[in-house]
Formats: sequence, C-alpha cells, structure tokens
Amino acid sequence: MLDNIQSRISKVKASLVIEQPYFGSIASTLKPVLNEDIKTFLSTAKNFEYNDDYINSLSNEELGFILTNSAMHQVFLHEARIDSRMQWLWVLATDYAINCLLVNNGLELPEHVNYDERFDDMSAEAIYASLENEIDDDKHSPEQVSQIKFEEHQEQEIDNDESIQDMHEQLLNKAKLQGDLPLGIEILVPNIFEGKISWEDELYNVIEQSIRFDYRLLPPNKRYISQGIALPALSGSKAKIVIAIDSSGSVDGSLLAKFLAEVESIMNTYENFEIDLLVADAKVHEHHILYPGDELSYTLKGGGGTNFENTFEYINENIDEVNLLLYFTDGFGKFPEDEAFFETVWVLSDEIEVPFGRTIFL
Repeated sequence: MLDNIQSRISKVKASLVIEQPYFGSIASTLKPVLNEDIKTFLSTAKNFEYNDDYINSLSNEELGFILTNSAMHQVFLHEARIDSRMQWLWVLATDYAINCLLVNNGLELPEHVNYDERFDDMSAEAIYASLENEIDDDKHSPEQVSQIKFEEHQEQEIDNDESIQDMHEQLLNKAKLQGDLPLGIEILVPNIFEGKISWEDELYNVIEQSIRFDYRLLPPNKRYISQGIALPALSGSKAKIVIAIDSSGSVDGSLLAKFLAEVESIMNTYENFEIDLLVADAKVHEHHILYPGDELSYTLKGGGGTNFENTFEYINENIDEVNLLLYFTDGFGKFPEDEAFFETVWVLSDEIEVPFGRTIFL
C-alpha cells in the first residue's frame, strides 16, 4: 500500500510539472512520508507527511492541490513573516491566500480546505487583518480552528533552506521573463517585479526564447538533483547552439573554469542539443561538437591576443544554420566591423561596450 501511494504521489508531481510547471516544480521539493498519527496531511520544512486513508480519498487533481499547498507554505517564508501576529490565525490567513491563488490558476480544490472567494486578490497580511476583526464575532477562535482538519495549521518550525529559496527565486524569474507568471502571484510575492534577474536566469531565458521547448520531468533537469530537487527538463526541438570561449591571455584560469562550468550546466539542462564549442583567441584553436551524453573535459589552448573577427569568419565558413552564438569572454579584443547574421550574445566578465548583439554581465 505504501509503495502504491508513494508511486501515485510521484506521478501526480510529474503531471503537475507538465501541466503547471511553476507549481509542479515547487511541489517536487517535498519528500512524502507516511504518518499515521495525523488525520490528513502536514507540511514540514522538508517533508510532506500524510495519512494514507486521507490520500486514498482524494482524486489525483486534488492530491496535486494539497502537494502544492504544502510546498508553498515553505517557499513563501510565511513563518518568517509572522511578526507579532497570533500564530494560529496567521497560518489560517496564509492558507486562505495560497488556496485562492491555486483555485484562480485552475487547480482542483478538495473538500474541507480553507477557501473563500472573498479573499481573492488579498495578501496574507490583509486576510489576517480581516480575520482578526471577525474574532469578536466568534467566527474564528483557537477552539474552532480544531474543526479545520488540515494539520499544517499546527505550530511548526520552518527551515529557511537557502537552496529551496534560490530555486524558487529562479522559477519566479524564469516565469516572469517568459510572461508565464501564475495569475495573482504578485499578491503573495509583492517584490516580484523589483528583484534583480541573475545573469544565469537571463542567459537561460535567451536560450529558451531562441528554441521552442516543452517541460518534462523524466529525465529531470540535472542542475538541482544533487540538492534532492527534481525540476523539469526542457525537451522539444533540438537546442542547436554555437558557444565560443575566449582563451586569450587576458582570461585567467578561474574565469575559464567558470565559462566551462556554465557550458556543462547548459548540457545538463537540455536533453536534446547539439553544441558547436569553439575555443579561440586570435584564431579558433579547437572546434568540438557536443551531443547528449558527452563529457566536457578539455585542456584549453590559447593565451595570445583576441580577435573576435576571425571567430565570426570561422563560424560563417564552417557551421551551418546558426541560430544563436554565446560568446564567453572578458570583452577585450578586435570586433568584426559588420554585424553577424545570427543572434549574438556576449557573456562578459567586464562591462565592455560591444558593437552589436546582446550583453550579459557575469
């Protein structure tokens, strides 16, 4: 029975990732753990604890709802935002806020879950104030909270795991850049439009905009596997990219290592790709074609001056159907006089002005 429930939870997570990538990625962070001492489910810092009879009473869509609800209590740092509020009422307010968000984005609401449409488009803080005003009317009291059957309302310690917070920030930034933010998310994360986009997120947005992709969980994105987090991989059309790495004397070993590490990260993110990797200074020294399953382990040649013009000439003469060139460089060198016919993104370690193309600063 336990294996069947665990397998079902895994399948529901996978379906969520495909149908609701943002919510599914969040739900995938929690580990399911059987707990027969509770009646329904309990959200902790690392686990999704559940009663097996309760899980069996839910449809797959309803199960997806409570998985997402549990994880979102963690990633929104509600416990850190409690301030001087009553703990039991604050958790109730945050639950209303999350559930309104999930309902408005098409997730199926289970029975007996805290939901009231009058709280649509309200922050948890505003909902708390409204509930606090109703206490005198005996609509909500600590005793009546026991009638709410969902144990995530019990007091609990929330661990502000930096890796989960970093993952959540990247998911929000990616959804924001793609114009695919969940409806009403800015109510729960009011500073979402003020945060700085990391250079990594900006780089991956460029890649994804140039190629059409779908989200898939199996095989998962390898970037967060070491942290125990299964995020969606990107599949669909082949990611055909040209990557040039500046190996000139002005680029030191640590910067070269950073360039190569990002190339490896790109290879781990996309399951279907063909990368023309060029190593160049005043001329192109190496040209490797990378496919899924290949390992990235090269001794980079170079050390001289930089002539970007020769690299662009090499690409025009030797590589067909170039859609996107990512050029990892410090930006010091001779640029071509004419703009390239393909999209060019300069991934720069210094704020250097370039004659054409887009710039991303590490």
